[in-house]
Amino acid sequence: MIESGIQTTLDSIHPLSADAHQSVSRVSSACGQRWVAKITSENDADRLVAESDGLLALRKPGHLYLPHAHPIVRVDGHAVLIMAYLEPARSASDEDWARFGEALARHHTDDHGHLYGWDSDNYIGATPQPNTRCEDWVEFNAEYRLGYQLRCASDNGRLSTTEAARVRAVIDHLDRYIPHRPHPSLIHGDLWSGNVLPTVIHDQTQIAIIDPAVYIGDGWADIAMLNAFGSPPHSFHEEYTRLQPDHDNLDERVLVYQLYHMLNHLNLFGSSYLGSVMRIVKALRC
Repeated sequence: MIESGIQTTLDSIHPLSADAHQSVSRVSSACGQRWVAKITSENDADRLVAESDGLLALRKPGHLYLPHAHPIVRVDGHAVLIMAYLEPARSASDEDWARFGEALARHHTDDHGHLYGWDSDNYIGATPQPNTRCEDWVEFNAEYRLGYQLRCASDNGRLSTTEAARVRAVIDHLDRYIPHRPHPSLIHGDLWSGNVLPTVIHDQTQIAIIDPAVYIGDGWADIAMLNAFGSPPHSFHEEYTRLQPDHDNLDERVLVYQLYHMLNHLNLFGSSYLGSVMRIVKALRC
Protein backbone atom coordinates (compact mmCIF):
# COMPACT_ATOMS: atom_id res chain seq x y z
CA MET A 1 0.00 0.00 0.00
CA ILE A 2 2.98 2.33 0.37
CA GLU A 3 3.10 2.98 -3.38
CA SER A 4 -0.40 4.50 -3.18
CA GLY A 5 0.60 6.81 -0.37
CA ILE A 6 -0.92 4.66 2.41
CA GLN A 7 1.68 3.45 4.88
CA THR A 8 0.07 0.56 6.72
CA THR A 9 -0.21 -3.23 6.75
CA LEU A 10 -3.41 -4.82 5.50
CA ASP A 11 -5.33 -7.03 7.92
CA SER A 12 -8.22 -8.28 5.74
CA ILE A 13 -9.61 -8.22 2.20
CA HIS A 14 -13.36 -8.58 1.60
CA PRO A 15 -14.45 -9.05 -2.04
CA LEU A 16 -17.36 -6.80 -3.06
CA SER A 17 -17.84 -7.45 -6.79
CA ALA A 18 -16.10 -8.64 -9.93
CA ASP A 19 -16.62 -8.66 -13.67
CA ALA A 20 -14.59 -9.42 -16.78
CA HIS A 21 -12.57 -6.22 -16.42
CA GLN A 22 -12.02 -5.64 -12.71
CA SER A 23 -12.51 -6.84 -9.16
CA VAL A 24 -13.53 -4.64 -6.24
CA SER A 25 -12.69 -5.35 -2.61
CA ARG A 26 -12.91 -3.64 0.76
CA VAL A 27 -9.49 -3.72 2.44
CA SER A 28 -8.82 -3.07 6.11
CA SER A 29 -5.77 -2.38 8.23
CA ALA A 30 -5.04 -3.81 11.66
CA CYS A 31 -5.93 -0.45 13.22
CA GLY A 32 -9.38 -0.41 11.63
CA GLN A 33 -8.86 1.86 8.62
CA ARG A 34 -10.77 0.82 5.51
CA TRP A 35 -10.47 1.49 1.77
CA VAL A 36 -11.95 0.21 -1.47
CA ALA A 37 -9.51 -1.31 -3.96
CA LYS A 38 -10.28 -1.74 -7.65
CA ILE A 39 -7.95 -4.10 -9.49
CA THR A 40 -7.56 -4.61 -13.23
CA SER A 41 -4.91 -6.11 -15.45
CA GLU A 42 -2.22 -3.60 -16.32
CA ASN A 43 -3.53 -3.67 -19.90
CA ASP A 44 -6.81 -2.22 -18.59
CA ALA A 45 -5.19 0.43 -16.41
CA ASP A 46 -6.70 3.19 -18.57
CA ARG A 47 -10.09 2.33 -17.06
CA LEU A 48 -8.82 3.11 -13.59
CA VAL A 49 -6.99 6.22 -14.78
CA ALA A 50 -10.24 7.50 -16.31
CA GLU A 51 -12.15 6.81 -13.10
CA SER A 52 -9.52 8.46 -10.93
CA ASP A 53 -9.44 11.53 -13.19
CA GLY A 54 -13.22 11.72 -13.08
CA LEU A 55 -13.35 11.55 -9.29
CA LEU A 56 -10.78 14.33 -9.04
CA ALA A 57 -12.60 16.52 -11.56
CA LEU A 58 -15.97 16.16 -9.81
CA ARG A 59 -14.47 16.76 -6.36
CA LYS A 60 -12.58 19.88 -7.36
CA PRO A 61 -15.48 22.39 -7.50
CA GLY A 62 -16.39 21.42 -3.93
CA HIS A 63 -20.17 20.98 -4.25
CA LEU A 64 -20.35 17.17 -4.29
CA TYR A 65 -19.03 14.42 -2.03
CA LEU A 66 -16.96 11.70 -3.69
CA PRO A 67 -14.36 9.29 -2.30
CA HIS A 68 -10.75 10.46 -2.29
CA ALA A 69 -8.66 8.43 -4.72
CA HIS A 70 -4.99 7.62 -4.13
CA PRO A 71 -2.41 7.37 -6.94
CA ILE A 72 -2.78 4.26 -9.07
CA VAL A 73 -0.34 1.46 -8.29
CA ARG A 74 1.01 -0.96 -10.92
CA VAL A 75 2.33 -4.22 -9.50
CA ASP A 76 2.74 -7.80 -10.76
CA GLY A 77 0.91 -7.14 -14.02
CA HIS A 78 -2.03 -5.44 -12.31
CA ALA A 79 -3.21 -1.86 -11.78
CA VAL A 80 -4.84 -0.92 -8.46
CA LEU A 81 -6.95 2.11 -7.58
CA ILE A 82 -7.32 2.71 -3.82
CA MET A 83 -10.20 4.92 -2.70
CA ALA A 84 -11.59 5.99 0.64
CA TYR A 85 -14.26 3.63 1.96
CA LEU A 86 -17.71 5.21 2.30
CA GLU A 87 -19.65 4.09 5.37
CA PRO A 88 -23.22 3.30 4.24
CA ALA A 89 -26.07 5.10 5.99
CA ARG A 90 -29.11 3.07 7.00
CA SER A 91 -31.37 5.58 5.29
CA ALA A 92 -31.50 9.14 3.96
CA SER A 93 -34.18 11.68 4.81
CA ASP A 94 -36.00 13.99 2.44
CA GLU A 95 -33.78 16.78 3.78
CA ASP A 96 -30.65 14.79 2.90
CA TRP A 97 -31.90 14.31 -0.65
CA ALA A 98 -32.87 17.97 -0.91
CA ARG A 99 -29.32 18.96 0.05
CA PHE A 100 -28.00 16.65 -2.65
CA GLY A 101 -30.37 18.17 -5.20
CA GLU A 102 -29.15 21.64 -4.27
CA ALA A 103 -25.50 20.56 -4.44
CA LEU A 104 -25.90 18.90 -7.84
CA ALA A 105 -27.72 21.93 -9.26
CA ARG A 106 -25.01 24.28 -8.05
CA HIS A 107 -22.39 21.94 -9.50
CA HIS A 108 -24.17 21.89 -12.87
CA THR A 109 -24.51 25.66 -13.03
CA ASP A 110 -20.76 26.29 -12.58
CA ASP A 111 -18.88 27.67 -15.58
CA HIS A 112 -16.95 25.09 -17.66
CA GLY A 113 -16.17 26.95 -20.86
CA HIS A 114 -18.03 26.51 -24.14
CA LEU A 115 -16.97 23.08 -25.47
CA TYR A 116 -18.76 19.78 -24.92
CA GLY A 117 -16.80 16.55 -24.39
CA TRP A 118 -13.66 15.95 -22.36
CA ASP A 119 -9.89 16.02 -22.66
CA SER A 120 -9.74 12.24 -22.98
CA ASP A 121 -12.02 9.32 -23.76
CA ASN A 122 -13.31 7.17 -20.90
CA TYR A 123 -15.86 4.42 -20.28
CA ILE A 124 -19.58 4.14 -19.68
CA GLY A 125 -19.69 0.86 -17.82
CA ALA A 126 -17.51 -1.44 -19.90
CA THR A 127 -18.16 0.48 -23.14
CA PRO A 128 -15.60 2.97 -24.48
CA GLN A 129 -17.02 6.50 -24.40
CA PRO A 130 -15.51 8.89 -26.98
CA ASN A 131 -15.33 12.49 -25.77
CA THR A 132 -14.01 14.47 -28.74
CA ARG A 133 -14.61 18.17 -28.05
CA CYS A 134 -17.46 19.89 -29.93
CA GLU A 135 -18.94 23.38 -29.90
CA ASP A 136 -22.41 22.01 -30.73
CA TRP A 137 -24.25 19.70 -28.30
CA VAL A 138 -26.45 18.26 -31.05
CA GLU A 139 -23.39 17.36 -33.11
CA PHE A 140 -21.67 15.85 -30.08
CA ASN A 141 -24.64 13.58 -29.30
CA ALA A 142 -25.20 12.64 -32.93
CA GLU A 143 -21.59 11.55 -33.41
CA TYR A 144 -20.19 10.53 -30.02
CA ARG A 145 -23.20 9.41 -28.00
CA LEU A 146 -26.20 8.04 -29.92
CA GLY A 147 -24.27 7.66 -33.17
CA TYR A 148 -21.47 5.70 -31.52
CA GLN A 149 -23.89 3.40 -29.70
CA LEU A 150 -25.91 2.85 -32.87
CA ARG A 151 -22.77 1.85 -34.78
CA CYS A 152 -21.87 -0.62 -32.01
CA ALA A 153 -25.39 -2.07 -31.96
CA SER A 154 -25.46 -2.44 -35.75
CA ASP A 155 -22.01 -4.03 -35.86
CA ASN A 156 -22.98 -6.48 -33.09
CA GLY A 157 -26.33 -7.41 -34.64
CA ARG A 158 -28.28 -6.00 -31.69
CA LEU A 159 -30.71 -4.12 -33.97
CA SER A 160 -32.50 -5.17 -37.12
CA THR A 161 -32.18 -2.97 -40.21
CA THR A 162 -35.63 -1.47 -39.51
CA GLU A 163 -34.88 -0.85 -35.84
CA ALA A 164 -31.54 0.75 -36.64
CA ALA A 165 -33.24 3.02 -39.20
CA ARG A 166 -35.68 4.24 -36.54
CA VAL A 167 -32.84 5.05 -34.15
CA ARG A 168 -31.07 6.81 -37.01
CA ALA A 169 -34.20 8.90 -37.57
CA VAL A 170 -33.95 10.15 -33.98
CA ILE A 171 -30.29 11.07 -34.54
CA ASP A 172 -31.08 12.82 -37.82
CA HIS A 173 -33.63 15.02 -36.06
CA LEU A 174 -31.87 15.58 -32.74
CA ASP A 175 -32.23 19.34 -32.96
CA ARG A 176 -35.98 18.82 -32.47
CA TYR A 177 -35.35 17.33 -29.06
CA ILE A 178 -32.19 18.77 -27.51
CA PRO A 179 -30.67 22.26 -27.63
CA HIS A 180 -27.60 23.12 -29.68
CA ARG A 181 -25.96 24.99 -26.81
CA PRO A 182 -27.19 24.14 -23.32
CA HIS A 183 -25.13 25.39 -20.39
CA PRO A 184 -21.90 23.30 -20.46
CA SER A 185 -21.90 21.43 -17.14
CA LEU A 186 -19.37 18.99 -15.74
CA ILE A 187 -21.59 15.92 -15.49
CA HIS A 188 -21.07 12.61 -13.74
CA GLY A 189 -22.13 10.75 -16.87
CA ASP A 190 -23.32 7.49 -15.27
CA LEU A 191 -25.49 8.73 -12.42
CA TRP A 192 -27.79 5.77 -11.92
CA SER A 193 -29.11 4.90 -8.46
CA GLY A 194 -26.33 2.37 -7.79
CA ASN A 195 -23.75 5.15 -8.05
CA VAL A 196 -25.59 7.43 -5.59
CA LEU A 197 -24.89 6.34 -2.01
CA PRO A 198 -26.28 7.64 1.28
CA THR A 199 -23.21 7.61 3.53
CA VAL A 200 -22.30 8.52 7.10
CA ILE A 201 -19.74 11.31 7.40
CA HIS A 202 -18.92 12.76 10.83
CA ASP A 203 -22.11 11.16 12.22
CA GLN A 204 -24.30 12.83 9.59
CA THR A 205 -25.90 11.44 6.46
CA GLN A 206 -24.44 12.73 3.20
CA ILE A 207 -25.30 11.62 -0.34
CA ALA A 208 -22.09 10.58 -2.11
CA ILE A 209 -21.50 9.58 -5.72
CA ILE A 210 -19.06 7.07 -7.22
CA ASP A 211 -17.97 5.50 -10.55
CA PRO A 212 -18.06 8.56 -12.82
CA ALA A 213 -17.91 8.72 -16.62
CA VAL A 214 -17.35 12.46 -16.75
CA TYR A 215 -17.59 14.94 -19.59
CA ILE A 216 -18.90 18.44 -20.23
CA GLY A 217 -22.54 18.28 -21.31
CA ASP A 218 -26.13 19.13 -20.43
CA GLY A 219 -26.75 18.76 -16.69
CA TRP A 220 -30.16 17.26 -17.41
CA ALA A 221 -28.35 14.21 -18.81
CA ASP A 222 -27.42 13.30 -15.23
CA ILE A 223 -31.04 13.70 -14.14
CA ALA A 224 -32.19 11.54 -17.05
CA MET A 225 -29.89 8.69 -15.98
CA LEU A 226 -30.90 9.11 -12.34
CA ASN A 227 -34.52 8.51 -13.35
CA ALA A 228 -33.87 5.73 -15.86
CA PHE A 229 -33.71 2.98 -13.22
CA GLY A 230 -35.82 4.26 -10.33
CA SER A 231 -35.91 7.80 -9.02
CA PRO A 232 -34.76 9.76 -5.94
CA PRO A 233 -37.39 11.37 -3.71
CA HIS A 234 -39.44 14.41 -4.73
CA SER A 235 -37.37 16.60 -2.39
CA PHE A 236 -34.30 16.02 -4.57
CA HIS A 237 -36.11 16.98 -7.78
CA GLU A 238 -37.76 20.00 -6.17
CA GLU A 239 -34.44 21.50 -5.09
CA TYR A 240 -32.62 20.64 -8.29
CA THR A 241 -35.37 22.11 -10.47
CA ARG A 242 -35.63 25.24 -8.31
CA LEU A 243 -31.95 26.05 -8.85
CA GLN A 244 -31.61 24.87 -12.46
CA PRO A 245 -32.63 27.80 -14.70
CA ASP A 246 -32.99 25.80 -17.95
CA HIS A 247 -36.30 23.92 -18.19
CA ASP A 248 -36.89 23.98 -21.96
CA ASN A 249 -38.32 20.86 -23.65
CA LEU A 250 -37.34 18.63 -20.74
CA ASP A 251 -39.51 15.61 -21.52
CA GLU A 252 -37.89 15.01 -24.92
CA ARG A 253 -34.41 15.96 -23.74
CA VAL A 254 -34.60 13.39 -20.97
CA LEU A 255 -35.80 10.71 -23.40
CA VAL A 256 -32.85 11.37 -25.74
CA TYR A 257 -30.36 11.11 -22.88
CA GLN A 258 -32.00 7.92 -21.60
CA LEU A 259 -31.87 6.46 -25.11
CA TYR A 260 -28.08 6.69 -24.98
CA HIS A 261 -27.97 4.57 -21.84
CA MET A 262 -30.56 2.08 -23.09
CA LEU A 263 -28.54 1.59 -26.26
CA ASN A 264 -25.46 1.07 -24.14
CA HIS A 265 -27.30 -1.52 -22.05
CA LEU A 266 -28.47 -3.19 -25.24
CA ASN A 267 -24.86 -3.40 -26.40
CA LEU A 268 -23.62 -4.66 -23.04
CA PHE A 269 -26.41 -7.01 -21.96
CA GLY A 270 -28.36 -7.92 -25.05
CA SER A 271 -31.95 -8.10 -26.25
CA SER A 272 -33.63 -7.59 -22.86
CA TYR A 273 -33.08 -3.86 -23.40
CA LEU A 274 -34.39 -3.75 -26.98
CA GLY A 275 -37.92 -3.01 -25.82
CA SER A 276 -36.72 -0.02 -23.77
CA VAL A 277 -34.80 1.34 -26.76
CA MET A 278 -37.76 1.08 -29.11
CA ARG A 279 -40.24 2.50 -26.56
CA ILE A 280 -38.14 5.66 -26.35
CA VAL A 281 -37.84 5.83 -30.14
CA LYS A 282 -41.64 5.53 -30.40
CA ALA A 283 -42.16 8.22 -27.73
CA LEU A 284 -39.98 10.52 -29.84
CA ARG A 285 -42.29 9.74 -32.77
CA CYS A 286 -39.66 8.04 -34.91
